[in-house]
Amino acid sequence: MRSTKHLNLVVLHDLDAARGAIEEALAGADPADAPGLRRALSILEASAHSDDDLKIRWARQYLAEAGVPAGDTSTHAIRELRRAVPKLGLAEAVELVTLAAKH
Repeated sequence: MRSTKHLNLVVLHDLDAARGAIEEALAGADPADAPGLRRALSILEASAHSDDDLKIRWARQYLAEAGVPAGDTSTHAIRELRRAVPKLGLAEAVELVTLAAKH
């Protein structure tokens, strides 16, 4: 099986605006509010995931919603992912299904 370094799926991270807002609030925060804002910032940082992690999570969630059992790497699972993302290549779908089954 051919392994690709990067799947041709775009992952959108919408955390930058939230991070910026918390950092801005922290810069002008009351001393009583600062610990809570620091904690919020650390929670936000801990919840950030790599693109690959997000792709795998999406694939697992989509497959589960499509009724594909966890760990299934059959052509049915591959077809379901390609149905969700019509431009997803066969090799990419196979790799994504395989990664989703492993994690």
